[in-house]
Amino acid sequence: MSSSLMLNTLTTPPREESLQRELYQRNRELAETQEQLRLERLKTTSIEAGVSELRTVLTPLYQALQHIFGEIGPMDIAESTPPMRAHLSSAWELWQQKLPGLPAKAIGVLLAHGELNRTQLRIQLGCATRSITDVVYKLNQAGLINKNGSKISLKQL
Repeated sequence: MSSSLMLNTLTTPPREESLQRELYQRNRELAETQEQLRLERLKTTSIEAGVSELRTVLTPLYQALQHIFGEIGPMDIAESTPPMRAHLSSAWELWQQKLPGLPAKAIGVLLAHGELNRTQLRIQLGCATRSITDVVYKLNQAGLINKNGSKISLKQL
């Protein structure tokens, strides 16, 4: 019995020592991780402050550009064209109201660029291929477009 007690005494200290080393290592890793977290939080705070400053500085410019492009959008080329062209433009404006969204934008693009293929139209509209299929279908159903091979153009109204 005393030999088993002695054996326990001999095997226990290395186990305790191993656990203490592991605990020390884990505590050191925890301290390192906490320091990394602190540094990342400082970086995040700095980045957020920079973004906030950029937003403050750029907001007036952004709003000015919105205003400029908002004013350019509704401008009509009718001022530089004969009155008959103005009549055609207003007819297309009515169609744009009847077909809002991408079909309306497509009418504007086709008015500005003339005949385009589907890829060119898709690029001008900045939309997906499936969306172009739907747009062309809607314009065709309304009887607004001519198809010349792969090219699409608006009909004369």
